Amino acid sequence: MVSSLSMIKFIFYLSLIIFGMFAMRFGIIQIRQYKQGKTKVKKKLLEQIAFGIFFIIILGLIIYSINDLLFN
Repeated sequence: MVSSLSMIKFIFYLSLIIFGMFAMRFGIIQIRQYKQGKTKVKKKLLEQIAFGIFFIIILGLIIYSINDLLFN
């Protein structure tokens, strides 16, 4: 039973890492399109704050997952 619980935790942390990598890749594509002029950026402060919070959450999940996988 203990091994199945640790396997579930491993799969969960691995999925967080993969989700974070997809989110970062999406961000890189958006930045690349913005530089080419294909994406128009709205100057609303609330949207920029929401994006910043989302980015920090994704980054925190990635760090949390890697930290728990390596040092546990």
